[in-house]
Amino acid sequence: MVTESANGETRVGGFDTEGRWFVAGLLAAAGAALGLLLPLLAGWAAGLPWVPFQGPLRLLASFDGSWLVWGRPLLGAVLGLLLAAWVVTGTAVLVLSDAQVEVVRRGQVERVIRRDQVDGVHRRGSKVVVESAQGRELFADDVEGPKDAVRAAFVRHGYPWEGGDV
Repeated sequence: MVTESANGETRVGGFDTEGRWFVAGLLAAAGAALGLLLPLLAGWAAGLPWVPFQGPLRLLASFDGSWLVWGRPLLGAVLGLLLAAWVVTGTAVLVLSDAQVEVVRRGQVERVIRRDQVDGVHRRGSKVVVESAQGRELFADDVEGPKDAVRAAFVRHGYPWEGGDV
């Protein structure tokens, strides 16, 4: 996601509303499915002689109370939502200006990279990499958003984007 602010800064990264809902739904469904299948998987694993922790696995497989039939999937969905919140808030957001790049996670500025420290910016797979003149990586992490929009945001603020491809 790439957004412009009134003061000339550009926010790059983070999840938009649809992305947040997608991640939350996906991880909640995965947690619910795991909660539903946990006794079956534990029983199957407990039947394999080479799998460690046979006692705890047999204990998990024996959880068949009526409230657990709906309780496990519900607990799994809640844990999936908590994981989704952690993933969404932990995603790096870069606040670009002509003077600096701020790396923001969980609402807190994690690092400030001055423009004069930056010698090159490029993509390595899904990661955006910001390097110094000495080749030191000042930032290297996944940044959500269209690749061409991320590149355009850096170029618009005068950062040297390496490589013509996005």
